[in-house]
Amino acid sequence: MLFNNNIIKSFFILRNIKKEAQFIIPSCLCFLLFIVVNLTHFYLVSDLSYWSSYIINQPYRILSYSFVHKDINHLLSNLFGIIVVRYCFINLKLKNIFLFLYLIILLIPIQTFLLFMMDSFLFYERNRALVGFSGIIFGTVSFILLSSLYGKQYIFNIFIGLNKNNEIYRLTTVFLSLGVVYSFLPSISLSGHIAGILSGFIIFIF
Repeated sequence: MLFNNNIIKSFFILRNIKKEAQFIIPSCLCFLLFIVVNLTHFYLVSDLSYWSSYIINQPYRILSYSFVHKDINHLLSNLFGIIVVRYCFINLKLKNIFLFLYLIILLIPIQTFLLFMMDSFLFYERNRALVGFSGIIFGTVSFILLSSLYGKQYIFNIFIGLNKNNEIYRLTTVFLSLGVVYSFLPSISLSGHIAGILSGFIIFIF
């Protein structure tokens, strides 16, 4: 009987880990790169950050810049953002255990393209370095905002089963509003946050 109980407990633990993997994986990537870049200095932040001037000739930056952070406070604020995203998905009755990973994969190229266009034709800041997971957070939260308002059952024919939820709609509205205001502070990337928000809206449409 004890053996059977241990098997059952192990099964539930593994199932919970599988459900949480979509949040654990990006958190670990951010933390791992923080160790490599900020603690060991094996790479510099500028080596992996987004630069419009270098992004075409150094395309690896498209994948790296979202997971690199300036300091521990920057990292912790974005890890808190992942916790907010998790809370929202749980309350929207998320049915797909990979949705956050799907969104990250979709958001990165869309956000990068929008950043490149804004830096080239709107803000004219092609030599500014950008790093951090906040663009992904803002993109995901904007996707959640529309999902909580209208519901979202499929994304590119993949079932996700997000239901309407007024509480989450209010929460994400406040979160994005405060985030946009916060983006006007010195050393904060307004274009990065706007690109993230617009990317989330674009993905929701499809």
